[in-house]
Amino acid sequence: MPEVTCPRCETRQTIEAGAAGYTCVRCGARWVFATCENCGQRFHMPPDATSWTCPNCGHQNGAPDRATPAPGDATPTRAGSTAAQRRRRLRLGTIALVAIAAIVSASFLLTRGDGASGTQSPSADAVATMCLHLRDLQTPRVDAFTRVAAELTADADAIDAAGNPQTAAAVRRLRRAVIGYRDALQTQGGDDSAAAAAMAQALSDPDIPC
Repeated sequence: MPEVTCPRCETRQTIEAGAAGYTCVRCGARWVFATCENCGQRFHMPPDATSWTCPNCGHQNGAPDRATPAPGDATPTRAGSTAAQRRRRLRLGTIALVAIAAIVSASFLLTRGDGASGTQSPSADAVATMCLHLRDLQTPRVDAFTRVAAELTADADAIDAAGNPQTAAAVRRLRRAVIGYRDALQTQGGDDSAAAAAMAQALSDPDIPC
Protein backbone atom coordinates (compact mmCIF):
# COMPACT_ATOMS: atom_id res chain seq x y z
CA MET A 1 0.00 0.00 0.00
CA PRO A 2 1.29 3.51 -0.76
CA GLU A 3 2.42 5.80 2.04
CA VAL A 4 1.73 9.51 2.50
CA THR A 5 2.80 12.17 4.99
CA CYS A 6 0.14 14.42 6.49
CA PRO A 7 1.16 18.06 5.74
CA ARG A 8 -0.33 19.25 9.03
CA CYS A 9 1.22 16.95 11.64
CA GLU A 10 3.81 15.20 9.39
CA THR A 11 2.61 11.71 10.39
CA ARG A 12 3.61 8.99 7.93
CA GLN A 13 0.75 6.58 7.16
CA THR A 14 -0.50 4.10 4.57
CA ILE A 15 -3.56 4.58 2.35
CA GLU A 16 -5.36 2.41 -0.16
CA ALA A 17 -3.94 2.39 -3.68
CA GLY A 18 -5.81 4.80 -5.93
CA ALA A 19 -7.48 6.66 -3.05
CA ALA A 20 -8.65 10.17 -3.93
CA GLY A 21 -7.96 11.38 -0.38
CA TYR A 22 -7.75 10.36 3.26
CA THR A 23 -8.25 11.47 6.84
CA CYS A 24 -5.07 11.66 8.95
CA VAL A 25 -4.96 8.96 11.62
CA ARG A 26 -3.25 11.31 14.07
CA CYS A 27 -4.63 14.86 13.75
CA GLY A 28 -7.87 14.13 11.86
CA ALA A 29 -7.11 16.54 9.00
CA ARG A 30 -8.92 15.68 5.76
CA TRP A 31 -7.05 15.80 2.45
CA VAL A 32 -7.74 15.16 -1.22
CA PHE A 33 -5.10 14.79 -3.91
CA ALA A 34 -4.78 17.38 -6.67
CA THR A 35 -2.58 17.24 -9.77
CA CYS A 36 -1.33 20.45 -11.40
CA GLU A 37 -2.84 20.89 -14.86
CA ASN A 38 0.42 22.42 -16.09
CA CYS A 39 3.38 20.47 -14.65
CA GLY A 40 1.64 17.27 -13.48
CA GLN A 41 2.94 17.43 -9.88
CA ARG A 42 0.61 15.91 -7.26
CA PHE A 43 -0.17 17.69 -3.99
CA HIS A 44 -2.30 17.44 -0.85
CA MET A 45 -5.26 19.86 -0.78
CA PRO A 46 -8.03 20.60 1.75
CA PRO A 47 -11.30 19.11 0.48
CA ASP A 48 -13.04 22.51 0.38
CA ALA A 49 -10.41 24.23 -1.81
CA THR A 50 -11.95 26.01 -4.80
CA SER A 51 -8.72 26.94 -6.58
CA TRP A 52 -5.02 26.68 -5.89
CA THR A 53 -1.66 27.88 -7.13
CA CYS A 54 0.88 25.17 -7.87
CA PRO A 55 3.93 25.66 -5.58
CA ASN A 56 6.11 23.98 -8.21
CA CYS A 57 5.32 25.99 -11.38
CA GLY A 58 2.97 28.76 -10.17
CA HIS A 59 0.05 27.68 -12.40
CA GLN A 60 -3.44 28.64 -11.17
CA ASN A 61 -5.57 25.49 -10.99
CA GLY A 62 -9.26 24.89 -10.38
CA ALA A 63 -10.65 22.82 -7.52
CA PRO A 64 -9.26 19.27 -7.13
CA ASP A 65 -11.40 16.42 -8.44
CA ARG A 66 -13.84 15.48 -5.68
CA ALA A 67 -15.63 12.62 -7.47
CA THR A 68 -14.42 10.33 -4.66
CA PRO A 69 -14.24 12.56 -1.56
CA ALA A 70 -11.89 11.91 1.33
CA PRO A 71 -13.38 9.93 4.25
CA GLY A 72 -15.28 12.20 6.63
CA ASP A 73 -15.26 15.04 4.12
CA ALA A 74 -17.25 18.07 5.17
CA THR A 75 -19.63 20.08 3.01
CA PRO A 76 -17.60 22.48 0.83
CA THR A 77 -17.64 26.12 1.77
CA ARG A 78 -18.76 28.70 -0.74
CA ALA A 79 -16.06 30.04 -3.01
CA GLY A 80 -14.90 33.54 -2.22
CA SER A 81 -14.43 36.13 -4.92
CA THR A 82 -11.06 36.80 -6.48
CA ALA A 83 -10.95 40.16 -4.75
CA ALA A 84 -11.61 38.56 -1.37
CA GLN A 85 -8.81 36.06 -1.92
CA ARG A 86 -6.43 38.88 -2.80
CA ARG A 87 -7.38 40.80 0.34
CA ARG A 88 -6.86 37.65 2.40
CA ARG A 89 -3.38 37.05 1.00
CA LEU A 90 -2.52 40.71 1.48
CA ARG A 91 -3.57 40.55 5.14
CA LEU A 92 -1.54 37.39 5.76
CA GLY A 93 1.44 38.83 3.93
CA THR A 94 1.31 42.14 5.77
CA ILE A 95 1.30 40.49 9.20
CA ALA A 96 4.21 38.26 8.29
CA LEU A 97 6.33 40.82 6.48
CA VAL A 98 6.19 43.38 9.31
CA ALA A 99 7.66 40.83 11.70
CA ILE A 100 10.00 39.35 9.10
CA ALA A 101 11.51 42.74 8.31
CA ALA A 102 12.64 43.01 11.92
CA ILE A 103 13.97 39.45 11.85
CA VAL A 104 16.01 40.05 8.69
CA SER A 105 17.54 43.22 10.14
CA ALA A 106 18.41 41.45 13.38
CA SER A 107 19.85 38.42 11.63
CA PHE A 108 22.07 40.71 9.57
CA LEU A 109 23.37 42.34 12.72
CA LEU A 110 23.98 38.93 14.31
CA THR A 111 25.98 37.61 11.39
CA ARG A 112 27.83 40.57 9.84
CA GLY A 113 30.35 40.96 12.68
CA ASP A 114 31.64 44.26 14.06
CA GLY A 115 35.36 43.80 13.46
CA ALA A 116 36.04 42.77 17.03
CA SER A 117 38.14 39.72 17.78
CA GLY A 118 36.76 36.61 19.41
CA THR A 119 34.24 33.96 18.46
CA GLN A 120 30.58 33.42 19.25
CA SER A 121 29.38 30.70 21.59
CA PRO A 122 27.80 27.56 20.05
CA SER A 123 24.38 28.79 21.25
CA ALA A 124 24.85 32.19 19.58
CA ASP A 125 25.98 30.49 16.36
CA ALA A 126 22.90 28.25 16.34
CA VAL A 127 20.57 31.20 16.96
CA ALA A 128 22.23 33.22 14.18
CA THR A 129 21.73 30.32 11.78
CA MET A 130 18.06 30.09 12.77
CA CYS A 131 17.57 33.82 12.17
CA LEU A 132 19.05 33.48 8.69
CA HIS A 133 16.63 30.65 7.90
CA LEU A 134 13.70 32.89 8.80
CA ARG A 135 14.50 35.09 5.81
CA ASP A 136 12.72 32.53 3.62
CA LEU A 137 9.44 33.60 5.24
CA GLN A 138 9.58 36.70 3.04
CA THR A 139 8.33 34.48 0.20
CA PRO A 140 4.69 33.58 0.95
CA ARG A 141 4.81 30.22 -0.86
CA VAL A 142 3.88 26.79 0.37
CA ASP A 143 7.26 25.31 -0.60
CA ALA A 144 9.17 28.12 1.17
CA PHE A 145 7.22 27.64 4.40
CA THR A 146 7.68 23.86 4.21
CA ARG A 147 11.44 24.38 3.86
CA VAL A 148 11.55 26.81 6.81
CA ALA A 149 9.62 24.35 8.99
CA ALA A 150 12.19 21.64 8.26
CA GLU A 151 15.08 24.02 8.97
CA LEU A 152 13.54 25.14 12.25
CA THR A 153 13.38 21.52 13.42
CA ALA A 154 17.16 21.21 13.02
CA ASP A 155 17.71 24.70 14.48
CA ALA A 156 15.72 23.88 17.63
CA ASP A 157 17.73 20.69 18.15
CA ALA A 158 21.03 22.58 17.69
CA ILE A 159 20.02 25.36 20.09
CA ASP A 160 18.86 22.77 22.65
CA ALA A 161 22.15 20.87 22.35
CA ALA A 162 24.07 24.13 22.88
CA GLY A 163 22.41 24.54 26.28
CA ASN A 164 19.56 26.94 25.54
CA PRO A 165 16.33 24.90 26.05
CA GLN A 166 14.09 27.96 26.52
CA THR A 167 14.96 29.39 23.12
CA ALA A 168 14.71 25.91 21.58
CA ALA A 169 11.16 25.60 22.89
CA ALA A 170 10.28 28.98 21.39
CA VAL A 171 11.71 27.90 18.03
CA ARG A 172 9.55 24.75 18.11
CA ARG A 173 6.48 26.89 18.81
CA LEU A 174 7.45 29.10 15.88
CA ARG A 175 7.78 26.01 13.66
CA ARG A 176 4.21 24.99 14.53
CA ALA A 177 3.01 28.49 13.65
CA VAL A 178 4.89 28.34 10.33
CA ILE A 179 3.14 25.05 9.50
CA GLY A 180 -0.22 26.59 10.40
CA TYR A 181 0.51 29.60 8.18
CA ARG A 182 1.52 27.25 5.35
CA ASP A 183 -1.78 25.39 5.69
CA ALA A 184 -3.61 28.74 5.57
CA LEU A 185 -1.86 29.55 2.28
CA GLN A 186 -3.06 26.22 0.87
CA THR A 187 -6.69 26.82 1.88
CA GLN A 188 -8.29 29.25 -0.54
CA GLY A 189 -11.25 30.92 1.17
CA GLY A 190 -10.91 29.48 4.68
CA ASP A 191 -10.72 31.47 7.91
CA ASP A 192 -7.09 32.53 8.26
CA SER A 193 -7.39 34.81 11.29
CA ALA A 194 -6.19 32.19 13.80
CA ALA A 195 -3.17 31.24 11.65
CA ALA A 196 -2.25 34.90 11.13
CA ALA A 197 -2.50 35.68 14.85
CA ALA A 198 -0.45 32.61 15.79
CA MET A 199 2.25 33.54 13.27
CA ALA A 200 2.48 37.12 14.54
CA GLN A 201 2.61 35.98 18.16
CA ALA A 202 5.30 33.37 17.49
CA LEU A 203 7.48 35.85 15.62
CA SER A 204 7.21 38.40 18.45
CA ASP A 205 8.04 35.88 21.20
CA PRO A 206 10.77 37.43 23.40
CA ASP A 207 12.54 34.04 23.46
CA ILE A 208 13.16 34.35 19.69
CA PRO A 209 16.24 36.65 19.89
CA CYS A 210 16.31 37.71 16.24
